[in-house]
Amino acid sequence: MSLVLAGRIVPLSRDTKVARSETASFQGKVWIGDDGRIAAVTKGTRGSRQDPAGFETAPVVDAGNDLVVPGFIDLHSHLAYATLPLWVEPGRTEPFLHHNTWPTRPTYPESITWPAYAFIEAAPAELLAYAEIRALIGGTTSIQGSPPSNRPLDGWLVRNIEDETLRGEVGRHQILASTLTLKSEQLGERATRMRQGATFIYHCAEGRPGSIAQREYLATRTAGCLQRELVAIHTNAVDPAAYGTWQEPGAIVWSPFSNLWLYGTTTDVPAALARGITLCVGSDWGPSGTRNVLGELKVASLVSEAKGWGLAPLDLVKMITANPGDVLARAWQRQAGRLQPGALGDVAVIAAGAKGGARGDPFKTILHATEADVRLVVVDGRPLYGTKELMEQAGATRTSEISLGGQPCRLALTRFDAARQPWSFKDILKRLEEVRDDPKTAIENSRRRAFAAVRAGGAPPLRLALDMPTGRVPVGGLPKNLGTIVVPPIQPLMHERAFFSSIPGRGFHGGLLDGLADFYA
Repeated sequence: MSLVLAGRIVPLSRDTKVARSETASFQGKVWIGDDGRIAAVTKGTRGSRQDPAGFETAPVVDAGNDLVVPGFIDLHSHLAYATLPLWVEPGRTEPFLHHNTWPTRPTYPESITWPAYAFIEAAPAELLAYAEIRALIGGTTSIQGSPPSNRPLDGWLVRNIEDETLRGEVGRHQILASTLTLKSEQLGERATRMRQGATFIYHCAEGRPGSIAQREYLATRTAGCLQRELVAIHTNAVDPAAYGTWQEPGAIVWSPFSNLWLYGTTTDVPAALARGITLCVGSDWGPSGTRNVLGELKVASLVSEAKGWGLAPLDLVKMITANPGDVLARAWQRQAGRLQPGALGDVAVIAAGAKGGARGDPFKTILHATEADVRLVVVDGRPLYGTKELMEQAGATRTSEISLGGQPCRLALTRFDAARQPWSFKDILKRLEEVRDDPKTAIENSRRRAFAAVRAGGAPPLRLALDMPTGRVPVGGLPKNLGTIVVPPIQPLMHERAFFSSIPGRGFHGGLLDGLADFYA
């Protein structure tokens, strides 16, 4: 369906017909066609010759003075762990050295792997729905890190970056990803694929500077992977001088909360920027990350201020919009993260009065915005979440009510295997709680249903797999005695008081992350 959004447009466009600079903002309209692409971005609130044809019957959303911005892009997440709380190994006093150390800790399997696997086995669709809704309410329209599955995940709610085909226009393997460290021959194959136009998102050199994890970066160089199409996640173990070997700089995804929580250090952002590397921000995962990329943006601001890096609100906002959008455009051949003709119709509306924001600086307003300030989210031209008023204006159908922070909103989610049936967050949460109450029975019943379906010759049910190390457990990720699984309370969708209360005195951030709560006070 076509859609018109009117408000204070913050296009971040490089199209001079839209705006003279990326810093521009103006009262105007964004016109999204039936194909899910932006047909035009126009100035002024009245009709003009610039208005494109074919929108005579399109719904019009009047956002007033609120900001109409590119939908946020989370280029590093692990959705399978979204329900879990922040985790630390009890009694540990020293930061972890690298990504292979914390999965070997005694409490890791029972605290992380087992509960995640319980949902993956017994409620895979509900787990995905929970994780994507949590991203969506923070303004996210594209996310990397959906768990591997036995069927494509694109075209449901937010864009799943590895699976996205843009309505069949892009090959399914145009974006490659790996969480686990690859061998030299595998890296060589990825280098070849990148030279052929694919983008490769790779966990690389995650850990403290000088640890053995930095060898992973050296291995990517040896294999020929340091190309423009490489998206390296973390690289916080890398000697900053080594960025100079990236002759055709690609991108780095920075997850400062997780880095500081686990390792007490983070990516050397100024060194990467000096080399011309594109910087993006990712929320990582529940056990050592923020609820969504809008929250992670605030952590990035805290780190910049503490270290004297001088990153402006514009610099930071681009790390979740234009920068990752440019990265994805290399593989998709369609612009994301910018509001301009031909770009993807992924848009968020942010309240102009966000606490701590500045009326004259839309980027500071975005930086200070919280989930309560996200008034509408549109993916591929489809209104998926927002206030009741704006969702009705947008002509959203098959919606259900979702209440966040006492504010009633609407969610346009349908069941994974029944595209015409609305699916409420209340029902999703109910099923997740059923699994949590009795993981053993839920897993066994799910296995029986899957076996019966296959035996009857029907389509196999949705299956997922974890994309992170499982720790000291049998292959498959679950203990032999399923009765020993204890699933912690499912975390709220929003950043809330309990989350902030769990930060001080835990992890290895030296108190820096304590300041995140101030953005939400």
